[in-house]
Amino acid sequence: MGREAVSVRKDDELATAALVRRVSWVAAAGLWLFLTVAMASFDTADWPSRAVAVHNDPPSNLCGPVGALLAWWSYAVIGVGAWVILAGIAGYLVLRAGARAVGHPFVRAAGLLLMALAVSGFHGLFAARFEAIGGILPGTPGGLLAFAAVNELTARFSDVGTLLLLTAALAVGAVVAVDRLVMAIPAALAATLRPLGRLRQALVLRPEKSTRAARLVAQTDHNELEEDDAEYEDDQESEDDAKYEDEEEEYEDQEDEEEEEEEELETARPRLGAAELRAKIAKLPVRLSSNTTSVARDEDIPREPSFEGYTFPSLDLLSDPETNYSEKMEAYVRKQAAQLEEALSTYHIAGEVVAIESGPVVTLYSVQLQAGTKVAKVQAVASDVARALRAQNIRIVPNMVGKTSVGIEVPNIYKERVRLKELMSGGHAEGMVLPMFLGKDAAGEPLVADLTRMPHMLIAGTTGSGKSVCMNTIIMSWLYTKRPDELKLILVDPKMVELSQFQDIPHLMCPVVTETAKAAAIIEWGVQRMEERYSLLSEASVRDITGYNKLTEDELYERFEATTDQEKARVPKKLPHIVFIIDELADLMMQHGEVERLIVRIAQKARAVGIHLMFATQRPQANVVTGLIKSNMPCRISFKVSSGMDSRIVLDQKGAELLLGQGDMLFLSPHSTELIRAQGSLVTDQEIRRVTKFLAGVAQPTYEKTLLTLRPASDGEGLAVAERDPMFDEAVRTMIESGRGSVSLLQRRLGVGYSRASRLVDQMSLAGIVGDHKGSVAREVLITLDEWDQMRAMEESAEASGEVIDEADGSVPVVETTRAGVTKNRPRASSAQT
Repeated sequence: MGREAVSVRKDDELATAALVRRVSWVAAAGLWLFLTVAMASFDTADWPSRAVAVHNDPPSNLCGPVGALLAWWSYAVIGVGAWVILAGIAGYLVLRAGARAVGHPFVRAAGLLLMALAVSGFHGLFAARFEAIGGILPGTPGGLLAFAAVNELTARFSDVGTLLLLTAALAVGAVVAVDRLVMAIPAALAATLRPLGRLRQALVLRPEKSTRAARLVAQTDHNELEEDDAEYEDDQESEDDAKYEDEEEEYEDQEDEEEEEEEELETARPRLGAAELRAKIAKLPVRLSSNTTSVARDEDIPREPSFEGYTFPSLDLLSDPETNYSEKMEAYVRKQAAQLEEALSTYHIAGEVVAIESGPVVTLYSVQLQAGTKVAKVQAVASDVARALRAQNIRIVPNMVGKTSVGIEVPNIYKERVRLKELMSGGHAEGMVLPMFLGKDAAGEPLVADLTRMPHMLIAGTTGSGKSVCMNTIIMSWLYTKRPDELKLILVDPKMVELSQFQDIPHLMCPVVTETAKAAAIIEWGVQRMEERYSLLSEASVRDITGYNKLTEDELYERFEATTDQEKARVPKKLPHIVFIIDELADLMMQHGEVERLIVRIAQKARAVGIHLMFATQRPQANVVTGLIKSNMPCRISFKVSSGMDSRIVLDQKGAELLLGQGDMLFLSPHSTELIRAQGSLVTDQEIRRVTKFLAGVAQPTYEKTLLTLRPASDGEGLAVAERDPMFDEAVRTMIESGRGSVSLLQRRLGVGYSRASRLVDQMSLAGIVGDHKGSVAREVLITLDEWDQMRAMEESAEASGEVIDEADGSVPVVETTRAGVTKNRPRASSAQT
């Protein structure tokens, strides 16, 4: 009952609304007819006209005194343009009578008013010249509004300028009020003139068939004219009807296009049956990743001979690669190739698979498209094809170098674990200075790169995407190929868990850094070391570190003019490469904004002196990976990121958001703009522990003393010599002689309280004399007594010359001989030289 009552109430409301619309239309039509008759029967002798002294009594207007009054005011205010408004109202009433809506009625009314004023303006402009025209109407020529406008315009733009402005106003008003009619007029004119051009073309091209051509052209143009008339009539319909008709036409056009595509597809290549398709796919060449699987030997690794008893780790410490991967993949990829062709045919794309390259995680299908098929059409249905293949997503490779086919990368159902031991075989790193065994590309080929050719690297990816494993792989690659005198590493790990496994390897210049504040100071030290190395290269007259390391000892002594044994001992014989590996760039950038300037400076200049940067971040935002940093790091690796915007920031294009995670990556080389999809090699924690344990037994790390004593700038506040404790010198000698830094030792030897002894130890720590606090273990003494005497001598010399010594640096000066024979102070180098 309730529903029936609601339905009846709605019907009543609709009937009432329809009745109101009809009554409104009749009233409006009656009012329009009254105004039209009144204006048509206007007489200048009727009241309230001032044209005669005695008015008609009664008025001669067919609508009486009221009609005479309305007509006079219409002519007096608007002028002859009032007829334009009446014509517009008539058109509106006709449309409403047919239940057709008028879009934007107020905008169209404004256009109609503009047309009326323009017409009255024309009348006023010409009536000023021809009194006969102006005399038949009341008031001023063209009405008060047009009179005021015309006088103002003629005063500023003259008669010609006013005529042009009024014409423009009329055109604008016509477009706003009756745009469809205005647009139909040029189309109708063009349709009328088109037969002449076509007839002339037919006569010129085929004179022997001129009669037939003329008849065909005339018939075609007749049809076109009928179509134009039909379009013009359709344009007069309401927007609601037009909307539905447009949708219906689009639907029909879409059906026609699909039918045409089906016909073209069937005509171009007959659709194969299931058995024929399987037979064709079975003949395709399939390149499997496992076909390149081999186990490396120690002799396969390009590396310099060992020295002073140093031994490289054996490959037996690494895990062996998988061996049964190909058996599971070959049948699967052939079946998926047939499914891919079926999916493309379903979406009316004519293409066939011509080659299959199966990688460790994705398979690359080379699809030869039919001539004329756009790649954008394949990209548009990528999600639908992925659903048909039951894949998480697919990636379209529009252009493959050396091929005319399109690449479609589909994730494998079985994933291969790429092992570092496998990648080291085959001599792929031959001739590389700092080889990095990154993984395998989509075709199963090893992906090996040389950092010195990059020369800096940026790695981005979300948590768990494989970013840290990639960094571990790179470090392990160098542990197997480079001696400690060839490569020095500086590891920054604010998380304290990612790189801490390498804390005992002999390649480190300092312990693994876990404080971002100290990391900023280390990067600043890197800038200083870069400038020092450039000075060395300049003294040696070589262009880069490679040229310096090729010099013999005699050539170095000659170029540095070192004659005595003491001077020869201070000449660096070899310069090792230095690599900064920083696990989280975002923390460094957020806490120390000035680091960007230092990073950019190193990235721009440090390649020649063998200093390289490698940053990793899980937040590739614009304020972290800035434009300056990105432009100076052309080598970038992106693992799976959270959005397409992050992918654009890292790689300058989308794609990384579609990766699968767990080592799936995109590699951008500075030598090519083409992205390489690859699966990163897997190095487990057990492998890292075995290798680092072996190296720790072979050699101990020789730290750079400058880095050990380095402190952030903020920690160096209040370390001026004048602010030291009066017993500071005696406390330092006591510490150095005892070989351990202990507060209780100072209390006993110096007879001071705990507070004063603790303050003395803190001052020595900030000055770089003793190491950091390690709980109950005594602090390590970092300098010798002779080095302390040199530091004191420099302080006294600086005080005498008025200079200020930065104790936070903690660097121990040595004397270095220049080419000119003049000695100068330089920071002392460790066993790694500079």
